[in-house]
Amino acid sequence: MKLHITRDTSEEQGRFLVCNSPGEVFLTVKGKETPIRKLKALTNDGSCAFRISATPEIISSVGYNVSTPQGTFGVTVRLKAKELSLKIHGTKLFFKGNLFTRTFEITDVSSKTVAVHKPVSGKSGQYTLEILDESQTASLIAIAICADLISFSDSAAVCRA
Repeated sequence: MKLHITRDTSEEQGRFLVCNSPGEVFLTVKGKETPIRKLKALTNDGSCAFRISATPEIISSVGYNVSTPQGTFGVTVRLKAKELSLKIHGTKLFFKGNLFTRTFEITDVSSKTVAVHKPVSGKSGQYTLEILDESQTASLIAIAICADLISFSDSAAVCRA
């Protein structure tokens, strides 16, 4: 399944639109607070696909608690010596790639790629997410959203939601 993620920069509640290949909205990710503390992904019928809650920022580290129908897990983003890393906790998924460029894979415990995330060339705030394991769709989209929430200062010294 190939999805398109677009970051919504308007002042409305929408934060991300997740569309399928024909351009039909698959999920709308909403959140009210600035900086974003809580997000909810809604399907077209209004049901909740997943929730993301940001934890307080601690020394160049941002954490997210993710709740999906399959369970709950955490995502931590850390900046250490100008190196940015993302770790997934409480699930058997792993992040591989470059968070600065938003080009990454999500793999399972056997190192099999289950999702690939890339920016759309020449389109700021737009990404593709190819999901190779549809049994984990909500979790994979939520991890991609956590990665796409991070914004950087010009010096790359600060990351925050």
